[in-house]
Amino acid sequence: MITYTNWNITLQATALTSDARIMAKVISLIIKNGSIRNYGSLQSSINLFPRSSSYSMNFNNQEQQRLESLPPVPDDERAAEVSQAAIFSGVIATCIGINIFGGLFGLENNGWTNLILGVAITTVVVDNFFDVIVMGGSTVAKMNEDKLPESAKNLNAPKKEDMPLGIGTGSLTGSVVRGLGRLLSDNTERDCQCEAASVFAAYSLALPCFAFQPNALEGAALVLESMGGENYNEGDEFNLQGSMDSLASDVGLLKVLIWLMAPVAMELSKYPQLMASEPREAAGLLERLSRKQILDGILPEDDEQRDIYIRWALAEADQLLRNNAKSVDQLSEALAGGAATVGDCVAILEGW
Repeated sequence: MITYTNWNITLQATALTSDARIMAKVISLIIKNGSIRNYGSLQSSINLFPRSSSYSMNFNNQEQQRLESLPPVPDDERAAEVSQAAIFSGVIATCIGINIFGGLFGLENNGWTNLILGVAITTVVVDNFFDVIVMGGSTVAKMNEDKLPESAKNLNAPKKEDMPLGIGTGSLTGSVVRGLGRLLSDNTERDCQCEAASVFAAYSLALPCFAFQPNALEGAALVLESMGGENYNEGDEFNLQGSMDSLASDVGLLKVLIWLMAPVAMELSKYPQLMASEPREAAGLLERLSRKQILDGILPEDDEQRDIYIRWALAEADQLLRNNAKSVDQLSEALAGGAATVGDCVAILEGW
């Protein structure tokens, strides 16, 4: 029988090839050897997207209720947020630089840099922390009520709805704050949690890949490679040697979507904002596959169906991770250690 050390090295070397077909063959051999038993063990636990053979959306009452209760796929505007945060940081840095070093270069400062700094910082603080400021001010006022003049005792804090330009709601500068959070954040624990969710979903659903940060390109390659090379012209980037179970089916496509949405589901379950995961990868997968025009009757037909399909995959990913939270947490802790290999991850998932 293959020892733990041998198949650990074998899996690690196979993962480095980034070839799903070779990975599928290696895993198949290890399964026959009896070394692993949990690979693909949760495939039967997922709920297929309900639809008729003609893809018309005819749901029974229970299915309709579940669809209505599905969480929306979160919006992600990280490019715009980071751009706005970079511009804001650049303006602040320029003003501070002129204040400190302007005299060395003969730049006359008439106070306009301080004005820009004051307005910019005050606007961001008030816009995003309005409720905290009002609550803190009210608390301080009550604590010192006997010291306040009579004219000030009857003053009420302004309401958020009455503020000009929507200040206080976060709509004006909220993207700047979120962008700054992305630029300044370095949360290894969060990253490892998302990676663990990805690895667990792939392994438990029998996807022969160990991409810790899955993306649409890898997902599309996985589906197309599973279909074999006979459907593509010679030299096609997806026409690789080997064989694996086809993912060009309802259940296969859903498994890949769950894999892509697993990091999103993990992060949403623990944090209010997505930082490490990318919710747009699932839509990117469907877009890439639709351009190939080889999965007719399987892919959603329009944007509305696509949105529901992705929401269904997100809900399934969330349920999969919650039902197996202990295993996912153990995997996350191992990844956070910084030394876990693909073989080590498999060992944890197999309970070695």
